[in-house]
Amino acid sequence: MIQPGGEIMALPIDINALVSGRRVESSRIEYKASWNPESCIHTLCAFANDLENQDGGYIILGVEEKDGRPVLPPKGVDPNGIDALQKEILQYCHFIDPFYSPRIEICECEGRTLLVLWAMAGTSRPYSASRNVFSNQQNKAYYVRIGSSTVVAESELLKQLYDNSSRLSFDDRINPHADVSDLNASLMIEHLKAVESNLYQLASAMTLEEIAENMNLLGGPEEMRMPKNVGLLMFSRKTQKYFPEAVIEVVNKPDPTGENMIERTFRGTLQDQLQDALEYISNSILCEKITKPEGSLTSKRCWNYPYRAVKEILANAVYHRDYQISEPITVTCTPQFMEIRSFPGFDWSITDQMIEKMNFKSNGYYRNRRIGNFLKELQLTEGRNTGIPMTIRALLENGSQKPVFINDYQRRSLTVRIPVHRDFIVYEIRNSFDWSVSDNKAKYRTKNELQSDILKELKYGDFSARELSRRLGYSGVSTSFNNALSSLIQDGVVTQSGNGRATVYGLVDRNSNEQ
Repeated sequence: MIQPGGEIMALPIDINALVSGRRVESSRIEYKASWNPESCIHTLCAFANDLENQDGGYIILGVEEKDGRPVLPPKGVDPNGIDALQKEILQYCHFIDPFYSPRIEICECEGRTLLVLWAMAGTSRPYSASRNVFSNQQNKAYYVRIGSSTVVAESELLKQLYDNSSRLSFDDRINPHADVSDLNASLMIEHLKAVESNLYQLASAMTLEEIAENMNLLGGPEEMRMPKNVGLLMFSRKTQKYFPEAVIEVVNKPDPTGENMIERTFRGTLQDQLQDALEYISNSILCEKITKPEGSLTSKRCWNYPYRAVKEILANAVYHRDYQISEPITVTCTPQFMEIRSFPGFDWSITDQMIEKMNFKSNGYYRNRRIGNFLKELQLTEGRNTGIPMTIRALLENGSQKPVFINDYQRRSLTVRIPVHRDFIVYEIRNSFDWSVSDNKAKYRTKNELQSDILKELKYGDFSARELSRRLGYSGVSTSFNNALSSLIQDGVVTQSGNGRATVYGLVDRNSNEQ
């Protein structure tokens, strides 16, 4: 369709997926059977304020709502009244201060005409709107979204709105060192096709700059448009020119000595890196074991690491890492565990107690909201606050242990450790590498001897207290073992990470202890 000003506009997402809420969180969609000026203006103001840093949302006119879900088939709007309705919408947008207007598109869904108001996060936040748009009174309020509701921001909410308005997500900032020509039209069109966007049909007749404008990948003054960081990270052949360490490194380390170690580095756009790294991990590292227990008619199947869990943790690392930090995402695979490390660690609003309980609800400010939305459109990551529960469910269904989240004390980095399935510990470690606990018969040891043997075992990797004790030939964790281990921690030789049953121990400096 044609927006005021003559520019071609279309949604960068399939209308059917949008209406159904398959690729956009329900909190970012408001269904309206018809145009209601006051409630729509208040919701547009709330989306523009973007309190929860989700990059705004959509108002869909012509779809009734019941219990938070769309009523389908849609009711639709009168096609003959659309021109007048668009003018009326823009007229009422003057009740938002500073002035703000959404992008508007006419769409067809199940044979009915819909009008979609795409309200991106505003660049002049915070916004206020008239409480009563039918009068000339200057009684305004700041509106925000809390879940799927539009409410007036007061007291603490208003303070949070002002705090968030002073920040602009790094991926949504323009890059003054880059040029529009650094973006790649083919990559953008490929994405539009993958997500079944209506814009895909129009893109072949557009210039590079027009496609980028429609996908909200440009910023700056009209006379000098510049690409945003999200465009360079996801729709450019020159991603590593501007972000050299925006790569994923996968290290397959089958032996603790480093023998036969294989390292792979994945470059390119973020989505290509993620998909290529996952394909490599799936083909080269993940494996399934099928056993038939004696007396059972059914076989038991398990994976060393379930793919769904690996995919979600790695996708989260790509989504939430800080691209201003010159460190890659690293995936390290050993016979005991897989570790995915990214920078920085959890936000300080997530307490240690929340981490222990695996409750990762943040203060509402999401890093890289644009990257997250594009990855979700490609179905490479889950929605808000659903990724970790899905990861844990995939691990438990596989019979694996829960992941361990390890922050350094300054939260400069985050390591997510996935323990290998126990069936693979028995087979791989005991048979392939002959790290059998039978090599260490249970015997009396002095404290010094016990400490020396603990350090020898920790050269092979990190272990829980129970695993360490078994490797030394004991049936359980004794008081003398605990005392020896505690002394090593106090001496700064051994480190302790994780919480509760997920606690593991490792050498502070494994290299120096191997010399």
